[in-house]
Amino acid sequence: MLVALQFLPAEWHRQLWYDRAAIGAGEYWRLLTGNLVHLGWIHLALNVAALLIGIWVFYPARSPIAWAVAQIVCSVVSSVGLYLFSPEVSWCVGMSGALHGLLMIGAIDWIRQGDRMGWAMLAIWSGKVAWEQWQGALPFSTETVGSAVVTDAHLWGAVGGLLYVAGEQIYRQWALRPVPT
Repeated sequence: MLVALQFLPAEWHRQLWYDRAAIGAGEYWRLLTGNLVHLGWIHLALNVAALLIGIWVFYPARSPIAWAVAQIVCSVVSSVGLYLFSPEVSWCVGMSGALHGLLMIGAIDWIRQGDRMGWAMLAIWSGKVAWEQWQGALPFSTETVGSAVVTDAHLWGAVGGLLYVAGEQIYRQWALRPVPT
């Protein structure tokens, strides 16, 4: 689907971008679709490569449906976070925000399984997000993507991953609670 969206005519493609003004005017679908479209083929290839590596590394911990739901949650939280807390971001495309959330989920899955590498991954990824908030995008990323990197999307995507895991935990505790008889 991501490749098919890249073939859309430019004007149709633009109708899917995260666009603050358009969202403010009621075009709420952009909160999800902005994560599915990319600036160009290199941007798409980088995001798909990161997604495939993430699937290869973390996939066994969850079902495809669970990963799809997590992707949607992280995408929407990333976009809503941008809308509510990053007013300087007028537009954004790509799924790197959601990917940051999925990596957080994967790291926490490893921690839950007793794998100490999960702690290392969580520390590295949290450090990367913190660094971007402090210093801006990593030096090579802007040149590679072809536009300014919206580091706040990474922050809110990571928050989306943490919220997803917290929501899962709350649901499990609720679902497994003793039922009064």
